[in-house]
Amino acid sequence: MSAVERYRAVVAELAGAVVDLRERDARRAEELRRELRGTERELRDAADRLTLARGMFELRWEAALQLMWSAEEPGRPRPRPDLRADPDEHAALEEAADEALRELRSSGDRRLFRLRRDDD
Repeated sequence: MSAVERYRAVVAELAGAVVDLRERDARRAEELRRELRGTERELRDAADRLTLARGMFELRWEAALQLMWSAEEPGRPRPRPDLRADPDEHAALEEAADEALRELRSSGDRRLFRLRRDDD
């Protein structure tokens, strides 16, 4: 094999490698685009959950304040979010907050009923 033939063989092999790399890169780029779309969707879902959680917190807090004011108890400053809270525990934390509000309502109802009975 002459030098020219070897050169052409090497160039042909490199050209084939370039084509293979481009195809592999194109497949990987498509995989990364799919992963990015999935990650963006997860991020949007997390942002929506955060917005909903903050809104529910505001509603619960306002309901608790109304209950305490109606029972003539002083309000407290709004608590700050616990940034250490585990996002996987979101549902359990929401349920605990709802339960605490139910207990506060029940306590306020009992106290108000007692006050009304005492007035009679």
